[in-house]
Amino acid sequence: MLFLLPAFAGLLLVTSFPRADLGYLAWIAFIPLVDFVLRAGSVQKAFAGGLVAGFVEFFPLLIWMPPVLTRYGGLPLPLAWIAYGLLVCVLACYPAAACALAKYLVRRHGDMQVLLFPAVWVVFEYAQSLSPFGGFPWTLAGYSQSRFPGVIQIADVTGVYGISFLLVWTGVAALWLVREKGRGLRAWAPAGAAIALIAGNLIYGVVSMRNWGAMRPRYTAALLQGNISFDDPEPVLLDKFQDGYVRMADRLKPGVDLLILPESPSPVNFESDARYRQMLEKLAGRFPFGLIFNNISDRGTGDNARYFNSAYFLDRNGSLTGVYDKIHLVPFGEYLPLEKFLPFLETISKDVSAFSPGDDYKVIRIGNHPVNAIICFEAVFPRLVRRFVRQGSQLMVNLTNDAWYGDSAAPYQHLAISRLRAVETRRYLLRAANSGISAFIGPDGTIRGSTGILQETICEGRFDFIAAESVYARYGDVFVMLCAIICCGSLIWPLGAPESRRQRRGSG
Repeated sequence: MLFLLPAFAGLLLVTSFPRADLGYLAWIAFIPLVDFVLRAGSVQKAFAGGLVAGFVEFFPLLIWMPPVLTRYGGLPLPLAWIAYGLLVCVLACYPAAACALAKYLVRRHGDMQVLLFPAVWVVFEYAQSLSPFGGFPWTLAGYSQSRFPGVIQIADVTGVYGISFLLVWTGVAALWLVREKGRGLRAWAPAGAAIALIAGNLIYGVVSMRNWGAMRPRYTAALLQGNISFDDPEPVLLDKFQDGYVRMADRLKPGVDLLILPESPSPVNFESDARYRQMLEKLAGRFPFGLIFNNISDRGTGDNARYFNSAYFLDRNGSLTGVYDKIHLVPFGEYLPLEKFLPFLETISKDVSAFSPGDDYKVIRIGNHPVNAIICFEAVFPRLVRRFVRQGSQLMVNLTNDAWYGDSAAPYQHLAISRLRAVETRRYLLRAANSGISAFIGPDGTIRGSTGILQETICEGRFDFIAAESVYARYGDVFVMLCAIICCGSLIWPLGAPESRRQRRGSG
């Protein structure tokens, strides 16, 4: 029965994310998990409970993955579900490890060490952004608050991890207050700190939104959502690329400064198809800031040929001003991890593209302003996105193709993640999505205009270039490093006064 506590925590977190989007439940979701950590009889049992919480949370949140692996990755359905189950188990190891370390500290130094759980949690969330295969930080707790702009403004200092910390601390403080009832300051101090942190965060949020919301953007962009699918017959697919975007652009009213086309499955190549290239060059000439679009680029010949998922920038004269090659590729989608060591993967997943990663955080000028593109999955990585701002970028353009996910929660989850990138960097983020959700996201994380999914439509909105750097953009994950220092220090210097051996045994 004890394992019902982490299972309940996992269920609360599931409903905190899109599409259910009941983000307020995340504020109580960690109470049963922390209770379980204190009740667990061993570090091993705490790990198992964290594994249950992670599995219960991640399995339904990422349930859109098996159909993608089957339909577009070429995996047989049973193998896709096995691969998905293994991935969920791997991801669940991060909350499991956080629970295990928290329990180790409690058993070694006493119950008060559970107050370190928020710092421990943040460290393992960060670890999830690094591995496996380059990381998959899709389900960080802080993303559950994306629909509450006043709550997420602190991300420009701490990144999304600061929001996760606040959620976990609230759960820890609430449980501590109940467990230590009647013990005066010892019981109330964490709750008082939680109240102060929440109040301070909300005040900071109000001030930040007032500041960034007061901006009056000077320019207009149009995002063409073509809703192009690999399932379209080849003549239809070709028409959508060769002429469809032109027809959509013809519907625009005068005054659009920048045109953006999303990432989408392309049957034509900009560099080798003269008609397609001329069409895009002519289209770019209709807008003062030109055109940004996605295409596959190739370099080298024969055995040395390399292919890149790239963003192209054309100026108002139709001239190519720069190409950005996607740096962080999708494992098992754009490349096969460990292919040299596991060659059988190539025979299992024949439809996986063999892209090479880019290596340059390139910033390209449109007009007189430095701009960058991030392609699809790259929006998930805070440390990657902030690198462009450090390179001088004043505007984020996100080209993405969420058609793979169909009518699932994934496009909504992806949009929620992108909102945090806008806040962290204090940049306008123009999100052009092939099948939706296309959106204009302000530097305060608010959505200034958006589309639905699985429809051909146009999203128009206002934007501007911002030169100021946020604390997070300039200094990066200092908050995470502070949490890591706290975790390491707690192994040597326990929090609070040492408790008796009898008390420590009782806590287990």
